[in-house]
Amino acid sequence: MGIEPDGSLHNPRGYPEALVREAVLAAAKCWHERRSAAAKKAAVTRRKRRERLTYAAARRIVEGHKLGPRQHCVCCGKGLSDPESIGRGIGSECWQGVLRWITRLKAQQAAE
Repeated sequence: MGIEPDGSLHNPRGYPEALVREAVLAAAKCWHERRSAAAKKAAVTRRKRRERLTYAAARRIVEGHKLGPRQHCVCCGKGLSDPESIGRGIGSECWQGVLRWITRLKAQQAAE
């Protein structure tokens, strides 16, 4: 059962047309809502993972470790093309977050 691309109904068992259309549309709506919810959950997971990796990179830098040179960003995994980003192992977008964490970590060390 289903609705063909041309709008006609594929109904081999002869169920009432209105009932079939309603059921197919309800199933499509349910599928869309599940996919949308899964996409939102995935975005949250990616954001948390990236924040965790950004924090870890900042912590390693504060401890004196070197992260580069690398062809892919340590935080997000995107390919790096800028020589400066390759050298530090962190892309320019993620670098701003790393700098914020470095500032926080150094402030914590100074307070201790």
